[in-house]
Amino acid sequence: MKKSSWGCTIFIQLSLCLIVYVSLHFGHQSLSSSNDGDNAGALDLHFISVSGGFRPLHRQTRLLRLMERVAETYKAKFVVSTSEHGGGALLLLNDTRVSSTLKLPWYTTKKGSGSFREHIRLPFGGSLDVVFVDTGSLQKQMMSGSLNGSMISQLKELTKVLKAADGDWRIVIGSDPLFAYTLSNGPEEAKGVARTFQQITIKYGVNMYISEKGCTNGANEDSFTCIMVPNASENRGLTNDSKREMEDGFLLHRVSFSEFVTYTINLSGQVIDTRIVKQKGKESI
Repeated sequence: MKKSSWGCTIFIQLSLCLIVYVSLHFGHQSLSSSNDGDNAGALDLHFISVSGGFRPLHRQTRLLRLMERVAETYKAKFVVSTSEHGGGALLLLNDTRVSSTLKLPWYTTKKGSGSFREHIRLPFGGSLDVVFVDTGSLQKQMMSGSLNGSMISQLKELTKVLKAADGDWRIVIGSDPLFAYTLSNGPEEAKGVARTFQQITIKYGVNMYISEKGCTNGANEDSFTCIMVPNASENRGLTNDSKREMEDGFLLHRVSFSEFVTYTINLSGQVIDTRIVKQKGKESI
């Protein structure tokens, strides 16, 4: 009888440990068990996209610790910041103070760099091209209603960078959507630039455009997907802190041979959206 009671006690303790472990991992189980057609493989590449910019210290700390746990669990290889002109520096600074194990390469737009790309080798073979565009300055010029030499030069530079991209997957990172609302609301010159931006990205096989603001989550722009990174600046007007918690967060990406899966994770660690982009011609492989 005593032996049975002892065994029951051990079982209960182990069960409690398991519950605590799952709780500390804030919903990771939903990532692995979600019924979304996700067929994760051992050689898949994981990385994180996040918006930089200002956040209260306690929110930055919470965000970074959440990113740290997700990065550790899924063995993320790098972080992409959508903030323009190195706006991710605030998060990077805080990262060195509170998140000692989140020591990953951070890629972000550099001031005055124009368009450039990072070429990432994939574990299963092939590569991923991450192209950064200085959309902030381009957007301002577009909305001024005048097509000038600087704007044309930027579009030519983007064309050159994308033309050189030879990755199996190609994503473009920007702080502004350029085409999400300009095509319907902007001046005629701006609409022309927005259409040109679309045509360039489609022509050179861009699979996904990740924007910090203005892009409707999961909106399809012709042959590629536009996804917005959860960010604090877009939600400063919200007065309810729980609403801000739901809106702020980051993206976890999983890249495989045939699909690109993106999970939107809020500050509570919940997966609030999942998007799957299939590689054309490889859907059945």
